[in-house]
Amino acid sequence: MEDASNGKHEEIGKEDYSRTISQEQLTNKEPKFVLGRPTLWLVISVIAVTFGSSAQYGYGIGVLTGPSLTMQDFYNQSNYDRRGEPLSDTGVLWLWSATISVWCIGGALGALVGGYLSDGLGRKGALLMINIFSLVAAVLFGFAELANSYEMVIIGRLIHGFYVGTAITIVPLYLAEISPINLRGAIGVIHQLMITIGILIGQALGLYAFTAEDSWPILLALIGVMSAFQLILLPFCPESPRWLLLNKNKEEKTRQALVRLRGSDDVEEEIREIREEGSKDVEVEEKVGIVDVITLKDPSWKMPLLICMILQGGQQLSGINAVLFYATEIYRQTGMGAEEVAYATIGTGAINVVMTIISVYMVERAGRRILTVVPFGLMAICLALLTVSLNLQPTFDWMKWLSLIFIYAYIVSFAVGPGPVPFVIVPELWTQGPRPAAMSIAIQTNWWCNFLVGLTFPFIQATVGAYSFLVFMFFVILTTIFSYFYVPETKNRTFDDIMDGFRKGDKSGKKSKGGDYELQDNANKA
Repeated sequence: MEDASNGKHEEIGKEDYSRTISQEQLTNKEPKFVLGRPTLWLVISVIAVTFGSSAQYGYGIGVLTGPSLTMQDFYNQSNYDRRGEPLSDTGVLWLWSATISVWCIGGALGALVGGYLSDGLGRKGALLMINIFSLVAAVLFGFAELANSYEMVIIGRLIHGFYVGTAITIVPLYLAEISPINLRGAIGVIHQLMITIGILIGQALGLYAFTAEDSWPILLALIGVMSAFQLILLPFCPESPRWLLLNKNKEEKTRQALVRLRGSDDVEEEIREIREEGSKDVEVEEKVGIVDVITLKDPSWKMPLLICMILQGGQQLSGINAVLFYATEIYRQTGMGAEEVAYATIGTGAINVVMTIISVYMVERAGRRILTVVPFGLMAICLALLTVSLNLQPTFDWMKWLSLIFIYAYIVSFAVGPGPVPFVIVPELWTQGPRPAAMSIAIQTNWWCNFLVGLTFPFIQATVGAYSFLVFMFFVILTTIFSYFYVPETKNRTFDDIMDGFRKGDKSGKKSKGGDYELQDNANKA
């Protein structure tokens, strides 16, 4: 191989030569692909899908924080009015847990069909169509109190869960496929950023704006505003160029979409790269389904599938939504008063937003791998320290503030990496054919783990108290170890190049010095 700087030659295998060239072309001062920039239509497209869908997902997580006690009183009163007897404390707890957890069941069902819808209708087309479910849920929420029916709330949560489950399966696909290679990670993180903003909006409105006892239906129904925003703006945005070319073979429409997204007529090189990926990805025309991916129709899918499922599962089993769903209860456990609880809850959401903004800049500099391994490790430490501080609170009153610091440190660690990176890296590990099905599987893993945490955490907390966080610490440690050995770096790499690394690793079974497949070793050389 001829070195461009000194003209010397090295002995190198033909296959390694082509792979090294691929990386050099992507990382040289004169890259193979023109570096993208945040053009007007790229920004509008990102905002349309992330505020309309991602923020709505976050809003669904945070919105129940403020009115939780008021809504539980409504459940009890509604049952008394219609059946002549109040619910037991256990009955209220089960109904409230069902209200939270049924959202996750709907989400898992939505993720199941999200990949198929995005393949059939396009990424943009599918997102537009599913807004009908959000609007139906908004109507159910808005009229639940008038109808004196807590069942309408629970059914609305199920339907809204289906909407957001479908949406958060499609949004990362759309963002990854419209992004230039040098901005793909940062744009992917905006999905998580909007989730955190949605959580903060839901918490803030619930705790400060809609505080009257009869205002919670309006608070829940505001999801309709986000869907209306998307329905107005998204029709003007370009469809995914990769879907247009590889799934529909519409080269002229692909060119038009890329010209709008890149703000330049010079898009032929990117079209060539997309076609090159399609030429190797025979599954594009064979319509890969969820069963095909799970049964490993292509053996090289094994490691990408494991990475996707463990990162998405680890994200939820870290306990993050237990902290967010039951924030007020956790803060009351620290011994805070009502006003202190409200401020602490909003502080949690604000820190989550700020640190995710920082992650937008870090993901293209530090890379995906380090933002997975290190923050997961820090979360394990924070959970251990939180367990200690909560147990010492009866002895030392000032420990409640130390507990708050550990919760905030936990949120910071999550927001920097484990929050956004799984949504970034999952679509990056797959080529066009299996990508939607793999995304569906990954998001279903996320939802079912979310469901498990939401359903069991109140009972775990009631049973073992402060030690409940040790359960989450166990899963965080497992995810950290797996990420260290097997999660590759995908920064500044084409989808085809990433998948080629897994194919080669599958054939040879070799691992790099760091324990990862040759894909990781190749990324480190770059």
